[in-house]
Formats: sequence, C-alpha cells, structure tokens
Amino acid sequence: MSYRHRRVRHKLFNEHFLYYGNRVVNFRPIFFSALSFGLGIFCCLWFGLKALYVLCLSIATIPAALFAGRHDRSRIAPFLLASVALFSFFALGCLSFAVRIADFERQPVSEGPCLVTGVVRETAVSQKNVCYTLDVVMMFDENDQSEIQTDYRIRIYVYGDEAAFSDGDVVTFSAELTTIDAWSYGRVNASAILDRVRFRAFVAQEDMVKIGKEGTDIFAQANSYLREILNSSMDKGNASLAYAMLTGNSGFMDEDVLQNFRYGGVAHIFAVSGLHIGLVYALFAFLLKKCRAPVFVRLPLISAVLIFFAGICGFSPSSVRALIMCIVVMLTNAAGTGLDRLSSVSLASFVVLAVNPVYLFSVGFQLSVAAAAGIIVLGGHLTRLLSRIPHFPRKLASALGTAFSAQVCTFPILIDSFGYVSAFSFVLNLFFIPVISAVFALLFVGTLLACLFSFAADWLLFLPQYFLSAAVLPIMALDFKVGLICGFSFGTCAALWYFIVWFLSDKINLKVWAKATGFVLLSAVLVFCMLAGNLSWGSEVLLTVHGYYESGFVLLRHSDRTALISFGVPDASHLEQVVLKEGISRIDAFLPTGGAQVASSALPVLLQLCPVGAMYVSADWDYVNSFRTVPVYEKNGVFEVCGGYADFLGEQALYLYFSDTSFVLANDTSEETSLPECDVLIARSRQSSLLCVSNEQIFLERTEGKLCLPVYGDLQICRKNDIISVKEVA
Repeated sequence: MSYRHRRVRHKLFNEHFLYYGNRVVNFRPIFFSALSFGLGIFCCLWFGLKALYVLCLSIATIPAALFAGRHDRSRIAPFLLASVALFSFFALGCLSFAVRIADFERQPVSEGPCLVTGVVRETAVSQKNVCYTLDVVMMFDENDQSEIQTDYRIRIYVYGDEAAFSDGDVVTFSAELTTIDAWSYGRVNASAILDRVRFRAFVAQEDMVKIGKEGTDIFAQANSYLREILNSSMDKGNASLAYAMLTGNSGFMDEDVLQNFRYGGVAHIFAVSGLHIGLVYALFAFLLKKCRAPVFVRLPLISAVLIFFAGICGFSPSSVRALIMCIVVMLTNAAGTGLDRLSSVSLASFVVLAVNPVYLFSVGFQLSVAAAAGIIVLGGHLTRLLSRIPHFPRKLASALGTAFSAQVCTFPILIDSFGYVSAFSFVLNLFFIPVISAVFALLFVGTLLACLFSFAADWLLFLPQYFLSAAVLPIMALDFKVGLICGFSFGTCAALWYFIVWFLSDKINLKVWAKATGFVLLSAVLVFCMLAGNLSWGSEVLLTVHGYYESGFVLLRHSDRTALISFGVPDASHLEQVVLKEGISRIDAFLPTGGAQVASSALPVLLQLCPVGAMYVSADWDYVNSFRTVPVYEKNGVFEVCGGYADFLGEQALYLYFSDTSFVLANDTSEETSLPECDVLIARSRQSSLLCVSNEQIFLERTEGKLCLPVYGDLQICRKNDIISVKEVA
C-alpha cells in the first residue's frame, strides 16, 4: 500500500493569521481599507457625490452574501464588520475629496489686469524663465475696482535665467491673471491644488518692485542656508545637482542635464523618496545604536530628524510617503505588531491620502507608491525564483528582482504621464543607483557637517563634490534619447496591467497551471485592448488636437504622412511630450498660423524634437527665410499638402480639405475676418464660431457648453466610413 503525502507549510511564529492561509486572497485589513479609501476618491472624481450611490448598491449585496454563507455562521460577524469598515472608508474617501475640491473652487476667479502684492515663498529657475510662488497679501482687480480676498497662492513666470528675488521678499506688480481650475486638460490639476496655487501670470522683470522683506519659517530658512553653503563651496553645476538630490528641487539644474537624467530613467534621484529617507534613517539609527540609546529615545529623535528633513524638502508627496512609512515601520517593529511590508506601505499611503486626498492624482505620489508596492508585491517573489537557480548569487537576485519589479509597476504611469520610458532605465537603475546611494550618504554627511561648521565647508564638501561628479559623468556624457520606448499610451488598460502584476505575485494563491492559464488569457485581453486604444484602423483622415494653456497645435495624419499646424508658438516641453507619446519621428509638413514672426519662432522649437520636411507660409506674410536646412514654400491660394489641400486665410487661420472633409483652424480672429463654412472648426476662442458655420466645434480655450481642451483634454477627430467622430485621446 502506498501513501501520498501532502506537503503542508506550517505557520511561522511571526506570521499574522490574516496573512497566512490557503485562501486565494488573504484578507489584509489595512491594505483593503486603504484601497477602499482610494477607490472612494477615484469614484468621487468621476461621479461626484453620486459615487455614494455605488456604496448603497454595494450594501444591498450584503444580504445575498449572508444567505450564501448561512451554513457557516462563525464567518457572518467578521464579514459584516469588514464590509461596514470598507464601505465606511469608501465614503470617507469620497467625502474628503469632495471637500478639498469644493474648497479650491470656492476661491474667487480673476481674469484680467490685477494689482498684486505678495511674499515670495518658492523659486525655481529654468533656461527660459524664473518661476516664483507667492503668498498673496493683497490683490486688486483693476477692472472691477475691487479687492479680491483669497488665502491661496499665485504663481508668476518672469522671463530670464537669473532670480532677482529671494524667499521672503515682498513684491508688487500689475499683470493679467489667469485662474487655475481644479480640472484642467482632462485631468485633476493636482500640483496646483496641493501647492494651493489658484492664479498664474506672466510678468516682465521690470514690472516687479520689491517693497519689503518678511520672515520665513524654519524649514525655508534651513533650505536657503543649505543652498548658500552648496553654492559657496561647489561649482554651479555640482551645487545644483547636490541641491536637487538633497531637497528634491531640480529647478536650478541645467534643463538639458536634467532632461538627460529623465531620458536615462534615473531622474527619481531628484525626488526625495524612500531611497533618501531610508539612507538618512539608517545613518542616524546606526549612530544612536552605537551610542547605546534606548528605543524610547531613538524613536522620537529619528522621527524628529526625518520630519525636519522632509520639511526642508517642502513635504513633497514622495518624501511624506517615505517619512510616514519609515515611522510606521519603526513603531510596528518596536511594538511587535507584526505588520507585513504591504500593510506598512498601505498604512503610509492611507495617511498621506487622509492628509490630502488630491495626492492620489499626483504623479510623484503615484510613482512612489507604485515602485514601493511593486518591490513588495513582486520583488520578493522574483528574488526567490532567481535564487533557486544553481550558483546564482543571492545579492544579484535581490538586485534584479527589486529593479525589475519597480520598472514593471511604474511603466504605465511613466508612459501616460511623460509619453516615454527609457530602455536603459533597468540597467542604469541596477548599477547606477547603488553608486549614487553611496554618494548621497557621503554628500548628506558632508553637507550636514558643512552647515554646522561653515568655516570649513570647502574642505568638508571637497570629496562629496568629487565623487558626485564622477558618479554622474556617464549620465551627463551619453545621449539616452536614442533608447526611448514611446508611441503609445495605456489609459484605462493600466488597471488591467496592475491586475496582471497582482495576479502573478505570491499574494494570489493558485496552482501553477491556473496562474499560467490566467496569465495567457489576461495578456491576450491586454494586447487587444492596447491595440484597440492606440490604433485607428480604416481611418481616412486623423487629426489630434493638443493644447496646454497658451500652447496649442494640431497633428494631421493622412496618406502615411504627418503635418503639424500650430496656433502661435508651441511650448517646447508640451510639444515634446506629445511627439513622444504619439511616436512621431518626422513632420512632413509644418503649417504655422500667426504670421511671419510666429513662424520664425515656432520652427526652431519643432526642429529640436524631430526633422521637418517642409514649412508652408502665406505669400502675403513677406516671410524672410533664415533656415537653410528646411525648405520654406510661400503659397498664395489653394495648395496641395500631405495628400490634401490647404489655404491660408490671412495670418490667423487656415483652411484644410482632406478626404471630403473640410476643416478651419483659427488662432486669433477679428470681426473683419471672413471664415468659410466647414465640417469641423478648431479655434482658440469662441469668437471664431461667430464668424464660421460648422457642424463640429472644438476650442482651445475654456468654453462653457462646448467641446474644449481645458475640460476634455486632447481630442481626436477621425473620418471613417463617411462618419466624423470626435473622442478624447487616452
């Protein structure tokens, strides 16, 4: 007689009963509570407080679940308790987000000239302008002759590359203000809401006058002192690099250098997160242990240091998430509560969202949580699989598992937020991050000592500067733009991507054959949905309309050729993101609107991103061609372009005719302008619609009751089977 023995893994002494078992999914209260809270926030975004109706429908399913489990009454009470808790967290998430958005939208609206007096709180410098964020002291509407009361901030952009004002300066100026909306260009304006910025304006340097000085808080003072020490002891390039690594503020870095870090996929070293907080924690924990400090002394001291460090970094979402997670881990380890790492990340995320639910839509927060959760959910499982390979180094297995899992879980967010992912990022994160972590530890210690002993700052920062220069030299010397993965987006398919990752992890307890079958089926569905969302099969002509505040342009695809029509001068960063996201390697025809001066300014912006086959301008513009690498054709009347026909209507408008479909693209039109009848009007403002008869109208500026980019985001116009359709771009 033979017996079959079934291997049973016995519960270890430190395993929590909620995390251990043979259930398909083990119930983790903290994880599912945080998930319910986040789901409530997300549903409130799309449905408002009507999302609570979903809660009512969910509650209605409880009696059915109780009836199904009537034979095992011991589970009824825990099921009811868990259901009530999860539904409560869903409702709290929904209500908290609604309150935050309502508070932002209750602030006054101003569109026009205003006299503003404010205190400079933040400064960022780029190659094109200096950005100041001001606390408003007084705001006077010059049209209504009335004062605007607000406790929110204003962000102003001053052309130039040198900051004339510092934090705490009280300045006054007059400018045309623009109100920032909570929902802008198809997404939540998370950065504005989190920074409490309600207004924006462009101001000339000579129009700003300093009228006084006001004190700053201790975090701002420490930040300014830190920057002074670095600038006085390092050269400009290394000082800006060190400042960005220590504080997360990359606004003083050279834009080209920062962009190459982004192309390499390692720009996250300038976002203070778990890497930085973890190293600071490890340093002070090591010192206090050497000093034999008891736990009740170590915990508050380390927590105070980490809070102060996060304050110097401006309490950015990534630093707050890492701070909370680090403190949670310290407390749970000291108390012996046995929280696993997934529950620790969930608790940290929940606390951050409870502080401000808008963090859920911050790209920095999303990347931070996705990377941490990916390492926890997938990294350990991959490490164990690699460790089973004979003679495979365990440390290498851990490094590969960690780097790969972080890449997999941040991939959809990077593609949808920035339009690309670096093909070199996996290798660079595998080898570069350990090196830069050691350099950061040395830099942190050297900078801390330099701040305490400023008379010896040059000596104390000599070695950190040397190793920093050596560590980043390969990143700065090589061009990583050649290895970008781009040309598609995930959209709602991102949810399926993360479900597949979760399905493959050890958090789902299924047999190997079941996981393999499920993975194949889910992957097939993902591929089909991605193809359906990114390809337009059978379209006769395809236009995508893109806009972001003053920047606006249209991409036209017809007969395997691509044309770009600009509304004025496009913003370089906005144009780059769209070009990468759309996978454009060449523009066959460039047709600017706005006149000769705009054409001369817009073409160099485009040439920085991709080659241009030809530029077309109106013969009436008297355009002077100064570009020898791009042929410029001056046209008078109707002309052929990219398999269709075009005609300039003065300086500000363009008529297009492709595949029996007529388009009018109008920038800034006056009442004297005559616009022909068309199928689709694409205009900057609603004024153009009064001058043109059209079936479809799309506006680049906010227009109530109409299709406009500030509400819906980028739009796609497609003609297929004699039907013109307009939909949002994923």
